Amino acid sequence: MRDQLGKPLISRVDRSDVYSSYAEWPELAAKGYSSVAYRPMREHRRLAILGMGGSASAGDVISGWLAARGGPETVVYKGSLPEMDMKDTLAIACSASGGTLETIQMTAKALANGAEVVGVSSGGKLRDEVERAGMAFMRVPEAKAPRYMLPYMLFACVGVVDAAFGLSSDGEAKEAIAALRRVWATAKAEVPAPENSQKAFALRLWKHVPKVYGTRVTRGVGVRFCNAVNENAKANAFFEEAPEAMHNDVETWEVPHSSFIPVILKCSADDRVLAARLGWFASALRRKGAVALTVEGESGPLLAELASMAYRLDMVSYYMAMAKGVDPLPTKILTSLRHRLGSS
Repeated sequence: MRDQLGKPLISRVDRSDVYSSYAEWPELAAKGYSSVAYRPMREHRRLAILGMGGSASAGDVISGWLAARGGPETVVYKGSLPEMDMKDTLAIACSASGGTLETIQMTAKALANGAEVVGVSSGGKLRDEVERAGMAFMRVPEAKAPRYMLPYMLFACVGVVDAAFGLSSDGEAKEAIAALRRVWATAKAEVPAPENSQKAFALRLWKHVPKVYGTRVTRGVGVRFCNAVNENAKANAFFEEAPEAMHNDVETWEVPHSSFIPVILKCSADDRVLAARLGWFASALRRKGAVALTVEGESGPLLAELASMAYRLDMVSYYMAMAKGVDPLPTKILTSLRHRLGSS
């Protein structure tokens, strides 16, 4: 059977060679984690992660990871910071470009509010802001687009959090990087569907709208997938979080709409009651004639599950773009808006 999403199609559609960026993810994760040489200036009680778009994805994933493993109180801020005392807070400011206007403004406010700030970027105004204040800065390699630097930023941030809060996660990080390598072995273009579940999912989804369901633990992965579908495939995708979705959104499936396909994220760290509710939801969907796609990460510690699930779903978004015949790199409307804002 001919592989509909094989190398011949990729060579025609992916004119920017985004495929090579995804191929580098396991090594980018390893480099990001090994690059950390951070030593905290003082003790911290709280963690704030500042960012926008693809650069904030690392914070979203880390937030779920820390919530499940009992890490510090963590909040991801996107766009603005409230007025508050941050003397007990470590703030990690993430901007792959180093020029994201909102992140630079949040960084300045966090510094003014007394936070210790670690900057993570390829340079730019964010580096200037952080270094001017005498704070730590970690340099990220330049990429085709910020969203493709997720593994580097994620594992660099894991290293910073580990150093600041003494989480002893070195073994977990290494297992997570190994999990990313296993994902690539099955997700790369040479592996055809159905052996390549990423391609199989993309072929199910590309003419439809993914409606993604997860928990507090998998929320970051779910939001990241929706963002990747938006930017790579230039398509809609939506995320709903349980248990809140069980009180409202589920009713939308009383009369399923053919445009939508449910996607359920499954994780070993999910609360058992919530996991049971999602299982009941999947059964209810089948009775209504809507079969949910279930996505899991690689087995292993939680960081391995979440990072590998994010990798799988990003590859689904990439193959959706291939199926649509869309070059995943250009984001013309976003670029125009950023220029108007004086951002990058």
